[in-house]
Amino acid sequence: MPDLQSQFLKKETPFDFAEAVAEARRDYPKETANITFFDLASPEVEKEIAAFAEKANLNGRQYDALLEKVENKRAVATEMNGFRIVAVASAGEGDMQSFPGDEYKSAYFAFQHELGHFVVKDAQGLSGRAEDYKEHAADTFAVIRGLQAGVLKKSDLLALSDKRGQEMLMSMDFAHMTSMSLDAIAINPKNIDFLSLSKQDIAKVAQRHANTFESTGKTFSKFSALQNGNGCTIPDGSLRHDVIDRKLDQLLDIAMSAPADSQEFYLAARVLNNVLETGKLRWAPFEHTVDVSTDHWREAHKALLAKAGDRDIGAKKAHKSVSLHRPGEEPKNLVARIAEGIKPLKI
Repeated sequence: MPDLQSQFLKKETPFDFAEAVAEARRDYPKETANITFFDLASPEVEKEIAAFAEKANLNGRQYDALLEKVENKRAVATEMNGFRIVAVASAGEGDMQSFPGDEYKSAYFAFQHELGHFVVKDAQGLSGRAEDYKEHAADTFAVIRGLQAGVLKKSDLLALSDKRGQEMLMSMDFAHMTSMSLDAIAINPKNIDFLSLSKQDIAKVAQRHANTFESTGKTFSKFSALQNGNGCTIPDGSLRHDVIDRKLDQLLDIAMSAPADSQEFYLAARVLNNVLETGKLRWAPFEHTVDVSTDHWREAHKALLAKAGDRDIGAKKAHKSVSLHRPGEEPKNLVARIAEGIKPLKI
């Protein structure tokens, strides 16, 4: 079992795509039986897609959509004509890396995330569930797999949670705003021994996180209002800094008007707290700076923390320890975990 006290050493060897596929098929044989895996960084991928297109009888639109993924090296889990596809780049995502500067970790996470869409119940594209349900499921699945493998550590999942929040505000991709699920792994209110979970239990925990933290109608409505007006970029690709500043003030309004125990308060406070601690927002390859020394933002930060009270916004308290367990508590045994399972998951 990986030692969380040790620091993960950045791997200099390339991500082994074939090994990851073999491991996925071994761990989840039923779920992967009908999946065709593509390494978008492989020099043979276009030939492989052409052969697959003939086998799956893809039409021109479907074929072009797959080729576009190759060109952009954008990971995807999808289904075409009854055939499941997981396509991930083993290298070369550039600015789109989940863990910028660490190609191995980013490729590993991307692979597990896309696999999670087919392993976790209702997390696949055709399930009918909300898009953010599917992303909560896939992110939780991928992170726990990474923690078990020793590829990720606690600080990694919180860095990813920060990134999800910043990107949501900049791009308004609310479906990928999975910070509550990621923070919940660090806060671990049920004190689960994540490193000892069985392969199927990982999928069940991911499903529970998705069920718990997918956005309510009220939350979605409030955050959708941030999309009104101008976007964050102009045609030449430059950032609209005035628009971002306005969105930050709108986010503050959401946080201060929402009940302190609500989902919308947590999400708004989570993004703002991160920005007000770092003074920056990043959305690859862009960066926006916030002057957090102004009276406006110093008072806003104070008010946010006061309203949060004991609520561990952004898992800041949990982050003080590298351990995944709650301080001073033993991991839950099987009987205790079953008993805890019927209680709501709250952070």
